[in-house]
Amino acid sequence: MENAMRVTLNEAELEIVEVYQSLESVLRDRGDDLPPFARRNATKALAALWQVMNGLDMDPDQPYDLGA
Repeated sequence: MENAMRVTLNEAELEIVEVYQSLESVLRDRGDDLPPFARRNATKALAALWQVMNGLDMDPDQPYDLGA
């Protein structure tokens, strides 16, 4: 997988991208099924991972609609 700058990501970076995408999917698709504390903490984790995605030049969408 390449980032926005057409640099190929290494395996560790790819794993982080997968974690971000998985967590975002859970919050979008099943976030209402989580208890409030879990949703709040998952949203904070997503915001932190968004910073990593941005640093990897993955050009992630802003997750404002998820509360992050």
